[in-house]
Amino acid sequence: MTRPSLFAAVAILFVAAAAQATTPSLNTGSLGAAADGINSDSVTFGSGVVTAGGDQTAIYTGAAGSNTTIPTFQSGLNPSTASPFSIEFWGKPTASDNDDVPVSNRVSAGNRSGWIFFQRDAATGWNFRMYNGVGSGLGWDLTGGTAPLNQFSHVVATWNGSAASLYVNGVLADSTNDPAATGVYNASTSAPFAIGTNDAGTSGYAGAVDETAFYPSALSPAQILAHFNAVTSPIAGNYQQLVRADGALLQLSNVPEPSSLLLIGAASGLLIRRRRHV
Repeated sequence: MTRPSLFAAVAILFVAAAAQATTPSLNTGSLGAAADGINSDSVTFGSGVVTAGGDQTAIYTGAAGSNTTIPTFQSGLNPSTASPFSIEFWGKPTASDNDDVPVSNRVSAGNRSGWIFFQRDAATGWNFRMYNGVGSGLGWDLTGGTAPLNQFSHVVATWNGSAASLYVNGVLADSTNDPAATGVYNASTSAPFAIGTNDAGTSGYAGAVDETAFYPSALSPAQILAHFNAVTSPIAGNYQQLVRADGALLQLSNVPEPSSLLLIGAASGLLIRRRRHV
């Protein structure tokens, strides 16, 4: 092998490793590969919110279709109306038009069902909505915290089977339903889980969304605060282990895949061996 072709081969290995390290977004929750996220071509990656371990975050452009989706309907991510659940993510918006969707599991067409988050302006904060199955009628509508641009916020919504609560940065932000909402929740039976847009690929969110997780329980205030605090742990994997220990069915952490690290190691080895023989 000539020197140019060797370096070309090494370059191909590095490109392949980089590609595998970022897409798809692998689910490390208990649903496994069935709930892997598929990233659209416009999704890029940057440094994640977790301090240790080389975590990466997905970054969305705010344009239609810039999203990560779990294309196959998962019943575990769509429990029945009376079953408790929690949704968690870290959001770092870079812009806002007051109608941006970081995470959604809503059926938008016809009689709306499921739930959705909106990033409102910085002072208004984060909005969580649950639909009652009658037109676009709302069952629950909660808003709280702040949504500052260019910094991460920890956002969690819980449903205990009859009432919802919204937490921002580890503390309760709102648990008082909007008077115009009915208090009735109609669970989705068909919506795809989407990050960066709604189910129709619109209402695009501009910025980063990291560590999206879904639990088949209503997380306690103590658990939510522990997650908020654990993100700065200096121990690699500590945050992700805590999320899994609390029962996450879905946990999308954009860390490099082992196969990618092996490719990088193989490429490095080729270079070392080549240098020893020149």
